[in-house]
Amino acid sequence: MVDSLPLDARDRRGSPDRFGYEWATYSTILPESKHQLERWLGSTGLASFRGKRVMDVGCGMGRNPYWYLDAGATSVTAVDVDDQSLEAARKNLASFAHARVEKCSAYDLEPSRFGRFERVTCIGVLHHLDDPETALQRMWSCVEPGGDLVLWCYAKEGNRLFLPVIQAVRALASRTPIRVNHLLAKGIAAAAWPALRLAPWRTDYYRKLRTLSFGNVESIIFDQMLPHIAHYWTRADMQRLAAGIPDGSATIEFVQGNSWHVRITRSKASEGAAR
Repeated sequence: MVDSLPLDARDRRGSPDRFGYEWATYSTILPESKHQLERWLGSTGLASFRGKRVMDVGCGMGRNPYWYLDAGATSVTAVDVDDQSLEAARKNLASFAHARVEKCSAYDLEPSRFGRFERVTCIGVLHHLDDPETALQRMWSCVEPGGDLVLWCYAKEGNRLFLPVIQAVRALASRTPIRVNHLLAKGIAAAAWPALRLAPWRTDYYRKLRTLSFGNVESIIFDQMLPHIAHYWTRADMQRLAAGIPDGSATIEFVQGNSWHVRITRSKASEGAAR
């Protein structure tokens, strides 16, 4: 079913059209992205997806759902709001019989439409949303008793040295025409490539960039230049967000030296009723 309703203003502030351009441009699922996802998932790990019914919120071009299904997920429902992203996701997940790709905002998730899931994931999306608290509540409404909500978000810790530069570039780039941004990203990637390969990086994230292909690094740089909103949260911020989830028990892990992996488990005794 295709949702024909116009985007909520909160969605537009989250830059879905700009990310849609990115996922239409960088739509190939690279084998190395599996290892990237493993690092984002922390102790949860891809192996834990085997046999689970999963919803992925903000699926982009379907990269993460692809690896969930490859790891043995029983089914995956992937949702996003941008048509370019959804088109790429449908192509990438077409070989999986139990993949469902739907147009839906994180703010409009309803168990009455999608059902409830053993796991709901939101990887690299929550920190770009205008109203993350409301989005979390809607995601949580789709988690069944005994299930969990798995998040990956930017951390302020580990990014403090580069954050002023990143924010200054993003403040300009997020208001620049997308095709100009794309050309700038290509130039920055070419200029930064030698340093990424040779510099003695202390943060695990930057050390791991050395193992990625040039095209992947280019897409990461482009990704950083797109959004109008990008929250960098402290551990206290993540604890506050998790504390707003009813009947949830949260595990918060610092991963890659610059980001958060959060897993919030719903009590089996919970009714799981949407609020």
